[in-house]
Amino acid sequence: MHKSIITFLATIVAIGGLASYRYASAREAPIAFQNVDREPEQNRSVAIFEAPVDSHLPSVLIIGDSISISYTLPVRQRLEGIANVIRPVANCESTLTILEKLDQWLGQTRWAVIHFNAGLHDLEHVQSENIAPGRQIMVPVEEGPRWVSLESYRLNLEKIVARLKKTGAKLVFATTTPVPAGAKSRVPEDVARYNEAALAVMREEGIQIDDLYSATVESANRFQKPLDVHFFQEGSDILADSVAASIKTPLTNSKML
Repeated sequence: MHKSIITFLATIVAIGGLASYRYASAREAPIAFQNVDREPEQNRSVAIFEAPVDSHLPSVLIIGDSISISYTLPVRQRLEGIANVIRPVANCESTLTILEKLDQWLGQTRWAVIHFNAGLHDLEHVQSENIAPGRQIMVPVEEGPRWVSLESYRLNLEKIVARLKKTGAKLVFATTTPVPAGAKSRVPEDVARYNEAALAVMREEGIQIDDLYSATVESANRFQKPLDVHFFQEGSDILADSVAASIKTPLTNSKML
């Protein structure tokens, strides 16, 4: 068969499969990304966060960076039948990104618990010159400033907490996970500095703490990828245990279960 005909038939099959997938997903509304305006580059992650929402269960929102993307499904499994676990179909990145997108992510849902984190992107070193407005690229530590200074990080967290409190949800803040030595655009020692600033804000505001840093720091050398802030599945499972437990606590205390 001629090569061009084979390519054409393969394309038709692929489009048909994609259409069937989208139709199957659409039948399961409402779904986990119901409050999210999906961007094209995020479409590949949609399947990770699609989930039917049980109106009889309390809804939980997870806000966080790519670390939270890896533990979202394990957390959902641990809270199956207990709560709807939802997160934006996005890397929530830094406190600046959260402030920009927060109203969109909160939507109109009545959240029982909001589990949130920011830090790894705030303390990363970036370069914004000659880049599209509002965007940054990660660079070696010596080649650019931190995306968000320590003082701005603290002030941004205060603004985020003030907005989240208006929802009436129980709030849980997760500390930033370890940065391994040799990571390209982050300094390991900065994690303690940013966590200290965050914890000061949360204690002042009476926010429950999920200490993901302490949960993973001793095992990071085994379960964290080399020179990378991300975790292998074993590390994500450790994080999921902590996150699920921290979410169940306010649900239990407020008798939502």
